[in-house]
Amino acid sequence: MRVPTFLACALLCLPWAARADRITSMTPEERCVYIARLEAVAAHYFSQGKARSEVQIHWHGDETANEIEFVSKVIDEGYRAMEREAAAGRTGVPAEVIGDRAYTACRSERSL
Repeated sequence: MRVPTFLACALLCLPWAARADRITSMTPEERCVYIARLEAVAAHYFSQGKARSEVQIHWHGDETANEIEFVSKVIDEGYRAMEREAAAGRTGVPAEVIGDRAYTACRSERSL
């Protein structure tokens, strides 16, 4: 039995489509805004004296493993950014500054 080319292409796309989630479907601009917001939230909690392990993420229940990993990784990076600031003696850096830096780094495709 010969499978039509269109059907073969559609079947090959299924595994990718099954993995699609909110993160992978974001435009680059949306993704950078999301990263900036998450890192700013992390910076806010850090400045409040909350340890990373104390930050509770309230999931909706339909997140993919990729989404959970992505959000956790970005929040971890926000904490690391604040730790670098503190280690350099720069305390009191506003969360918005961390968010702005994260956005700029994302848009230029480099890490902080």
